[in-house]
Amino acid sequence: MKKQSLAASVALLVSIVAASASFAHSCVLSANIPFAFEAGNKTLPAGQYQIESVITGDGTLHRIRRVDGKGQALVSSIRVTSKNEKAVQKLVFHRYGRSYFLAEIWNGDGRVRQLFESEQEKEAARGEEGTEVALSLK
Repeated sequence: MKKQSLAASVALLVSIVAASASFAHSCVLSANIPFAFEAGNKTLPAGQYQIESVITGDGTLHRIRRVDGKGQALVSSIRVTSKNEKAVQKLVFHRYGRSYFLAEIWNGDGRVRQLFESEQEKEAARGEEGTEVALSLK
């Protein structure tokens, strides 16, 4: 019984240390998004947002939160290579008709994070041709 208790305590301590190390590599962006959009499986209204990105090993977890608290989504992404990996901060959306889907987050560190397509985006893409919309951040 003591061995199980000790093992559980060690596992808890390791997870706390690992979580602390992950949050040390976080990045926060601010964006004024002038249209409603989908991130993950959530539709978020237009407004001022903060996007916090936390590296989680193979991927990155992003908390997209409207500043006034009227919308929030949690999405994951993977790093992709880009032809133009300049150190810029921007958000890239895929637009199908009047629907916008957050597709990429450029943190300004020269790396591009690509979000996974939701079922709603896959369905929209089957129905019509999309365009890419980039929103530069300052």
